[in-house]
Amino acid sequence: MDAHFFRALTGELEENLKGRRVEKIFAPAEGVWTFALQSKGGKEYLLFRPAKSVGLLFLSRVKPVNPPSPPSQVMWLRKRLAGRRLFEAHHDWINLRVAFTLSPWKQRDKYRYLLLDMKKGVSLIHDLPEGFPAPVSWPSYEEARSNEDIWREFPQISPPLRKSLNTLPEEDGHNLLERLESGIAKNFYISEKKGELAPPRVWSNPKSDEQTYDSAIEAASVYGEKILFPVMERMENAEQRNTLKTGKKKFKKVFKRIEQEEERLRALQARKIEAEALQAEMYRLKDLRELDSVTVTHPEHGEMEVKLDPLLTPAENMEKIFKFAAKAQRGFKHMERRRQEVEIEHEQFLKANLMPSANKSQKKKNIEIPRKYKSIAAALFLSSDGFLMIRGKNSKANHEILSKVSSVFDYWFHVQGGPGSHVVLKRDHPSQEVPDQTLREAAILAALKSYRTNDSKADVMCALVKDVRKVKGWAHGQVAVDSVLQNLHVDIDQTLEEKLAKK
Repeated sequence: MDAHFFRALTGELEENLKGRRVEKIFAPAEGVWTFALQSKGGKEYLLFRPAKSVGLLFLSRVKPVNPPSPPSQVMWLRKRLAGRRLFEAHHDWINLRVAFTLSPWKQRDKYRYLLLDMKKGVSLIHDLPEGFPAPVSWPSYEEARSNEDIWREFPQISPPLRKSLNTLPEEDGHNLLERLESGIAKNFYISEKKGELAPPRVWSNPKSDEQTYDSAIEAASVYGEKILFPVMERMENAEQRNTLKTGKKKFKKVFKRIEQEEERLRALQARKIEAEALQAEMYRLKDLRELDSVTVTHPEHGEMEVKLDPLLTPAENMEKIFKFAAKAQRGFKHMERRRQEVEIEHEQFLKANLMPSANKSQKKKNIEIPRKYKSIAAALFLSSDGFLMIRGKNSKANHEILSKVSSVFDYWFHVQGGPGSHVVLKRDHPSQEVPDQTLREAAILAALKSYRTNDSKADVMCALVKDVRKVKGWAHGQVAVDSVLQNLHVDIDQTLEEKLAKK
């Protein structure tokens, strides 16, 4: 997530969430958190997926489907967070962190803050970390434009921002940088290129197809729902989950090895001061032998004890320490290059596993059917626009496709006025539009498996799955519909099943 957008978003969230109670916590998928919030206008959820460049933080009216048994970390958080209210936020936006002050717990000095860290995840902390928030310094306009590696020293000058600065007229570029420094953001932009959405930003890119929003919360919600829900659907595949889990473990080990090596090099480099102290007093040490250690005085750092190899003379010890310190200095350059390579690989891995496919035509032809459908007596169809449709073969299956494989934002179809099978049309996210052709095909499939199957026409109702209720005590497949989106009057095509059946 872009740091400037994170800054604007967390500022708006502070006002939106202030005084609201966290009612419950869920973890619907690996690395995804759902916080159910107190809300007067219906249920609302804060969804959080920490992942740096592909991280998500947004409000939604849609609750993701949760596993039957919550992980232990969720239970730990529920015990300490559920029922507490959120108050003022502490912003460390340059490091993509925000800490919300919490209403007191039963132990008043413990777990006083909810920390959301885009790089490390969710944690409850007693006190804010040292140096929180980090001080923010800014480069000059000329330096921001000319230095390709400016983001290393000034992480808020990201490569996409620098690219935009280089395409703008000088006056506009100056104004943009000044506006970002002041933290003023009036509009927010989501651009799309070749079917791939770019994360929300606070500056416009006129060369791309982009949507403009007045609120960072709105932009984050639109983007977050379009990204998260399709990926979570994909994560229901066990193989996909294992790929993500294994990959995360692998990169965690690699980064840990890099940190250990950097720590070793820092220790070697730090000994250069010891060698300088030995050099300063070599006149009195050169004739000494078999020393385990010696006390010397550095011209700048004062008195210190230096450990020596007793098999070497003081001069040889000094040369050895200087040699390893120089080697450590060279090693840092190699480790910096290695860290950059691994970070690029890590970002590519996260993007491949945590972002939906941008190739819509490939999705249309080669849509993957999750294994969970295999245990249900249901027929699968693929609409002419590439949408998956599920139709129950019996009353038990009608019940299961609603309770096991449907999202609350999917569409449900059933013939009007009599018995028939349920049809569910799968959508990627709550705001995804479905072409009329696909809606009519789903309606015809519902009519073909109903008391109207031999008629030439039928009336079929369409509703959101969230508005279709299974009622306790009713037979399997019998439901109550709270709200109908539309009624479709369709011509029944007896050949449609064969045309659309998923082989």
